[in-house]
Amino acid sequence: MSSETQPIDPARFAQALKDLSAESLALKVLELRNAIAHLDYSNAELKPYADGTAPSLDQPQGQPAQPDQDCIDAITENEAVIARMQDRIDRIRVEVERRGLSWRELQGKPDEEEAAPTNGGDTSSSANLTNGVNGHGTGGETAHAAWRDGTFQTGTISQLGDHERELLRQLESRIPPADDDEDDPEGGMHL
Repeated sequence: MSSETQPIDPARFAQALKDLSAESLALKVLELRNAIAHLDYSNAELKPYADGTAPSLDQPQGQPAQPDQDCIDAITENEAVIARMQDRIDRIRVEVERRGLSWRELQGKPDEEEAAPTNGGDTSSSANLTNGVNGHGTGGETAHAAWRDGTFQTGTISQLGDHERELLRQLESRIPPADDDEDDPEGGMHL
């Protein structure tokens, strides 16, 4: 991290949340979870080098692997960033609940699921979920298959609940209509 840039102070972050819409808060949670997933994946890739179980590229052949201090430092820094991001998710949750909104609904989970046991009967609270990747979820839920190896599966969303349809409708209403440009018969976006 650059010595000149510092993350936003937690109190200023909490204050800034008050000006955001519920949809923006939901998107911020998704953004933070995505960043945590990337950092978790990075840490998993660095761990064998930090532990000295895999040889680094600059290590002479035939020599036993040694812990790489750069990898150790990177993992330590990533863990600090993850903790800061989880704190931000917690602050968003506080703001959502301050507004009288349902944290579960913001996450696109119906209230009926809140009472239903998860993970084969684990009834631990899942209100404090982060992303469930590499132990960074506090609700006892396991990561979705799309998150397990650090890659992200994309595709078409085939079943949307009422909440997701409303969010999609709101997002689509913010996108200006495309001009019928004859130069691009496929209607692509040009940046």
